[in-house]
Amino acid sequence: MKNKVVLVEDDVNLRKTFEELLDIIGYEVVRCYEDGGAAYVDLRENHQEVDIVLTDFFMPVMNADELIKSLKSLDQYADAQYIVMSGFDLESVLNCFPPDSGIRFLNKPFSVDGLVEVLEGKG
Repeated sequence: MKNKVVLVEDDVNLRKTFEELLDIIGYEVVRCYEDGGAAYVDLRENHQEVDIVLTDFFMPVMNADELIKSLKSLDQYADAQYIVMSGFDLESVLNCFPPDSGIRFLNKPFSVDGLVEVLEGKG
């Protein structure tokens, strides 16, 4: 059974690339969104079985920290794994989350191996 992923990325080219890459490496992208607000509203109203939420940090409408906090408040997404991607200063992004949050981070640009490591909890 493939792990089910929700992908949230505001850059349309990156979103398409990540979606294709996730499929190639064996993950099922069940939903894609261009901003955190759209992701939250749709996932709240249309429950999805989700194993992993892979999200960009800085986005229009709702950033990843707000999105993750909002999704974790919903029972159906409380136990999902959350991975935050950013091409900006990773230290600033890390400071938005408690050290024991369990959230994983991926600095853009990243390699396929780097993505796989983080998805598998090794990175």
